[in-house]
Formats: sequence, structure tokens, C-alpha cells
Amino acid sequence: MKRALLLFSLMVACNADQTSAQPTPPLVLDAGNPAPAAPRRMAFHRSPFGDALQADNLMIDGDFELTGRTDQAPWITFDPTQGQVTLDYDTGGHCRSGIRCAVLAAPDVLVGYMGSPMLTNIHVRAYAKVSTGKCSDVDIFAIDLEDNTTGKSVTAPSKTPGPDGWCVYDGDVDDDPLQQPALYVQPAAKASVTLDDVTALPIGEAPVHGITPPPSEMDVATKARMKTTIAWLRAHRKYGRP
Repeated sequence: MKRALLLFSLMVACNADQTSAQPTPPLVLDAGNPAPAAPRRMAFHRSPFGDALQADNLMIDGDFELTGRTDQAPWITFDPTQGQVTLDYDTGGHCRSGIRCAVLAAPDVLVGYMGSPMLTNIHVRAYAKVSTGKCSDVDIFAIDLEDNTTGKSVTAPSKTPGPDGWCVYDGDVDDDPLQQPALYVQPAAKASVTLDDVTALPIGEAPVHGITPPPSEMDVATKARMKTTIAWLRAHRKYGRP
């Protein structure tokens, strides 16, 4: 009898020790749902034709999907000492629309051909990622390649990029139906820019966004360089030479 009582006491003591030794479960505040993990990669659906929704885009190749690196293309990269140079690209998720976008670094400038409506002005919008993080470090102007004149600016309403990292440039420029209108893009010194999704639409068809960017004044050095670029393009193009 004593032996049975002794064994029963040992069993009770052993169970008590096991119960007290069990770890306390951690306190969960979100009803057991773990914190979401950061995605390792993201998939996008992109059209190789770019922003096809803008069917009336007057830019010859606003998404850089059709432009080659050299020769007489819709976009031409110009170096102040060498003339036309190779146009660099980025691809895929680094671009805003389509599968290709232009990459430009100072001192190079970029000229893009566009059409013009007959009786109404043009609303130009462009998107750019600027290496300096300052949207003001890119100048965009309308130009005329026929008579070597400069037009109005296309400026950024905000000094800093949006949440997606892109700067938005907006501006209304004059129509030029009987000449050769184009856009002139120039990054600031030591800046590089990724440019994409450039649209030029008749004023009546432009999307309403409620922001009127301030006009940008062109400095003397930029104006002189622009005229040199226009003169070079007119002298070296294969088709429609003066």
C-alpha cells in the first residue's frame, strides 16, 4: 500500500513539472494573420506598340517602340561635338508604357518628330525619370525644324517625381501644320533621364488634369545650342532636304 501511494505521488509531481515547463504561446495581435511578405518580382502586361489607347497621338513614335538607334528615325540623339549619336534604350518594367523607353544623359539632347493639326494647338505630355530626383533638371521645348525657330516650353507642374518615380511634363504649344514641328529634350549637366509615353494631342482631345504648369524661360546657351542642333538636322536628313 505504501509503495502504491509513493508511485502515485511521483506521477502527480512529474505531471505538475511538465505542465509548468510548457512554453507560453506568443501574443498575436492580428488575429493570427502573418505580415505580408515583400514581393520578389512583379509581372506586367505590356503592349509592344506602346500606349495604343492614344490613337490620335501626333508624335511619330511617342513610346520609342519603332525608333532605331541611328539613321533617320522618329527620335534623334544629338551630341554637341559629334552630331548624331546612338540612342540608348531601357526595357521592360523600367519603362512606363510598351517595352522600350529612351535613355539620355548630358550633354546629349534628343529631338522627336511630330505632326500638327490644321486649326488647333497641341497639348504635349511627357513622362521622365530623372537621376537627380529633380523634375526641373529636364528642359522640353517645341521647335520647328524648317525655319529654325523655338516654341513654347513643356514643363513639370511639380518639382519632384510622383509616387511611381515619374515626372510629368505638360504644355500647350502652337500648331505648325505647314512646317516640321518637333520636341527638343535636354537634361541638365550631370543628369540622365529615362523618357517615355510622350503624347501630342489636339487641344480638344487632350485629357483634362486640372494642372496648369508655369512657363519655362529658355536661357541664351540653350537657345544657341538648339539652333545648332536644328541646323545640323536640316543639313543631314536624307529626305525633305531644303
